[in-house]
Amino acid sequence: MGNPDKKYEKTPHNAGFLCIDELCRRHGVELADMGGILRFRKARILGQDVVLAKPMTYMNESGLAVRKLGRMFTFDPGHMLVIYDDIDLPLGSIRIRERGSAGTHKGMKSVIQHLGSQEFPRLRVGIMGEGPRRDDMIGYVLGPLRGKAFASLQEGIVRAADAAQTFLQSDIHSTMNKFNRRKNSLLLQEEEAKSSTRRKHD
Repeated sequence: MGNPDKKYEKTPHNAGFLCIDELCRRHGVELADMGGILRFRKARILGQDVVLAKPMTYMNESGLAVRKLGRMFTFDPGHMLVIYDDIDLPLGSIRIRERGSAGTHKGMKSVIQHLGSQEFPRLRVGIMGEGPRRDDMIGYVLGPLRGKAFASLQEGIVRAADAAQTFLQSDIHSTMNKFNRRKNSLLLQEEEAKSSTRRKHD
């Protein structure tokens, strides 16, 4: 998920789009610009027939595009992987879940609403860096990252693309076991330690 305007290309809120771009780059896929609320391409990746897609709605209405995709291609939601940003995860980390609620993410709320289910896998890319203030989250998620911050996000995008490829070749549980640990665990521990320190000083 992401926002379609060019000005949002390198923003934290576009982590999902950046991951699709990485997968397209790796496998020589170019999404078709069909107009309307979807860009997509059917492709064969790592021996699997897939559809890569970007909603061309704004983030908060992503579910409209997902519903249209479901009408065009009959699929089990359990075989769908929704990739999006998460402000509650440290920048550059990833986290994979088999199902669950939307939390505070309005794009995911829209997807769940229009699918009528939260029983589908999702891949979250952490975007919480050291700079943003909690009272300026909108400005942060919609502003472009630069330098070291964007490099950290890009590292997360590469790991997310690796996880998406593993999901294609195996299943959600194997993907979770492989990627919900190691460097991610270290990043999450560091963020928890920082949060604990901040709470002590509040």
